[in-house]
Amino acid sequence: MDLTEKAKRVKMLLMDVDGVLTDGKLYYTQEGEEIKVFNVRDGLGIKLIQKAGIKTGVISGRNSKPLINRLRELGVEEIYLGHNEKLPAFEEILKKNHLSCEEIAFIGDDYVDIPILRRVGFPIVVCDAPKVVKETALYITKAKGGEGAVREAIEYLLELRGELKEMLKYYFE
Repeated sequence: MDLTEKAKRVKMLLMDVDGVLTDGKLYYTQEGEEIKVFNVRDGLGIKLIQKAGIKTGVISGRNSKPLINRLRELGVEEIYLGHNEKLPAFEEILKKNHLSCEEIAFIGDDYVDIPILRRVGFPIVVCDAPKVVKETALYITKAKGGEGAVREAIEYLLELRGELKEMLKYYFE
């Protein structure tokens, strides 16, 4: 099956957070409060793919209030935080949404993401991931995690599906 056919099967985009939606660095205030930095371009990308009818979700080992706030602000449907072992959360998402592995695109960046990347129909990895993680991907972003990699991956998927121009039409009228 070619990339276009694989992309057309995608009904949900799942993402890791640290190193994908963020640059992977951990920031703390003097009081110990965690701070997350997100790229607004990734946020618009998430809105574009949702507009195309593709559900979105995250599975992350970390859990923080800033992260929850950002995900809710973006309307991310499936939020699984504090899951160091990601496969059980992945299986739960599949079951809850009546989806097969082939209908999932997943964006990861590190060793803990490999079990999911190996199962999904459209595995995507950010360019600054370790070599062994990149070997699982159908697509490797040019942008680093936290620097627009999610937006790039979304635009790539939508382009393969023949939907990108339609999703961007609003901005060019």
